[in-house]
This record gives sequence, structure tokens and C-alpha cells, in this order.
Amino acid sequence: MDKTLKKRAVISAAAGVVLIAAGITVMNIKKPVQRFNETFFAMDCPCEITVYAGDDLTKDIKDRINGLDHLLSAYDEESDINRLNAAESGERVSISRDSSEVLRKSLGLYEKYGGCNILIGAVTKLWDISGEPKVPSDEEIETALATFKADEPKNILNIADDGKSAKLLNSAQADLGCIAKGYALDKVKEILDEQKPQAAIASFGSSIYCCGKKPDGSPFKIGIRDPFMPDGICAQIETDGCFLSTSGGYERFFSADGVTYCHIFDEATGRPTRSTLQSVTVIADSGAESDFLSTRIFVGGEEELERWLSDDEISVIAIDDRGRLHCSENIKESVSITNSEFTFAD
Repeated sequence: MDKTLKKRAVISAAAGVVLIAAGITVMNIKKPVQRFNETFFAMDCPCEITVYAGDDLTKDIKDRINGLDHLLSAYDEESDINRLNAAESGERVSISRDSSEVLRKSLGLYEKYGGCNILIGAVTKLWDISGEPKVPSDEEIETALATFKADEPKNILNIADDGKSAKLLNSAQADLGCIAKGYALDKVKEILDEQKPQAAIASFGSSIYCCGKKPDGSPFKIGIRDPFMPDGICAQIETDGCFLSTSGGYERFFSADGVTYCHIFDEATGRPTRSTLQSVTVIADSGAESDFLSTRIFVGGEEELERWLSDDEISVIAIDDRGRLHCSENIKESVSITNSEFTFAD
């Protein structure tokens, strides 16, 4: 994973109101809506921010994301997460409010849904799929598994009541890969909620937030990547605004001795997930939840899919290894297939 906005002036352009002396005249002044765009690399992915507003908000959003990246990155030695991982077992480490919040959210989502333990870091470092990947021995995997399987995550990761420090026990390691991008999108939403642009789109690769109304009044159209040929699109969804995240084995992987290993891990085995699902897209009420659940459902595979398709609180689009789209009923009418090699599941 490889960071606020206050302009003070005598005249409040954000409110679009100017008061002329002694209340003689009240004029509404609105800046014309323009399209502002910013692309950069953060959160270990290409990021793109597009805002339709009278003022350019993209720099403030970019600064906020870069700041989060510095705190949460697995590739920044000075990040809160890396300092926490590098500390001696049981040693308390000072952390930021954002780091405390995302760690607490991770624990809460795990307690609610299971399946994505952020304390799996010893396992992900062992395989190092995003760096110099290797297939570790069974003994190495068992040692890594022992760091977090001995107890519930909430008992291994201790966050101070004031949120200013945390400690890890049992030599466990944190890995925020299943939530960091989604959490960052939640922080983008906070800026946009305050500034109220006409519309905005924030894309962090596999996680997207859309808000407002497009200038032409049409819905947002979000493409679902073809998991078999990731440069292409196999379907699209039309929506007025949402948090959307996709997880798939095609995103990062490596091959060894004729076997392909993806970057999403099964906490039960300490090995890359062997899911019959090729990708899972989740629309939820928050970025953190959509990010977490897309990974959680992917790991669970087709065997658990019906549980998620019938959950009224989220919307799911899952693609299996036969190119069939399994869609929640509450979203199916908004999904269209754009590649004839794919079909809707019965």
C-alpha cells in the first residue's frame, strides 16, 4: 500500500451568499461547476479523484489519502502499522487516531463476519507475494499461524481506551490489506460531505466511492473487471452513488511448479485461498465494510455464497470459475453483462 480543507474569507463563496452593507442587497453567487481531476499513486495502487464542483477539492483529498498511506502502509517503515509490527511482543506503541480507528473497525468487522483476520500478517510476510514470493515450508506456515490462532484477535491486539497506543501479543503481525482502501474512501466521503460538490468519484483500483449526481443527470456506470482477462470488462453496474469494492485472485499472484497462488489468504490454512469464485464485488454502506466483505466472501467461496446474496444490508456480484454472475436480487436489475462469454447464474 503504497497521503483538511479550510478556506477562510470574508465572503463565504461555499454558501454562495454575499451580503452588501446594511442589508441593502442580497445576491446569490455561484461558481460554475467544473470538472477537476487528479491522479497519483498511494495505498499501493493508482488513485484517481474526479470532482464536479465550483472549487478544486482534489488536492485536499490527495493530501488526506497520502497522509493515511503514510500511517497505514505496509511498505513505509515509519508507518504506525510497521512500527507496531516491529515492536517487541507486548510493547505498547504510540499510534494516530486514524490508525486506532481502522484497527478497531477491523476487529469489529471480524467479530461480526469472521473470515478476514488482520493479524494474519506473519503469514502474508512469509509468502511475500507482493515482493519476492516463495512457497514456504509446512513448518514455517504452522509457526506463522500460531501467532494469531491461539486466541481471538481482540485479545491479541490491544488498543488503549484513549486510542493513542496499541500493542500486539504473541508475536502477531497486522496486515490491513482487507480494509485500508475502503477506510480511506470513508475519509474521502467526510471531506465531500463537508464541501458538498455536485458529484465526485474516488477510485483506488479495486475500491470506488461515487457520490452526488453527474452533471448530465445520468447514473454512474462502474465496470466489473473480467477476472479471466483483467484488462477487459465483463459487466457494469449503474448506480446513483455507492461504496464498491472488488476482490479477486487475478489482482496479484505468482506461479511456482505449475501452481498459481493468489494474494488473498485463508486464515484457517495459512495458504492462498483456493476459491472457485474468481471475483467478488460488494456494495455496502461504508468503504471499510465493502472492502472487508469482498475479501471475506471471496475466501468463503461458492459454498457460503447464498448467505451473502440473501443479505439485504449489502449487494453482491460474484463471478464463478464458469463465468457466471451471481447477483443479489436487490442489485440485479442494475447489472448488465458486456461480454457475451459471461452469463447470469440461474
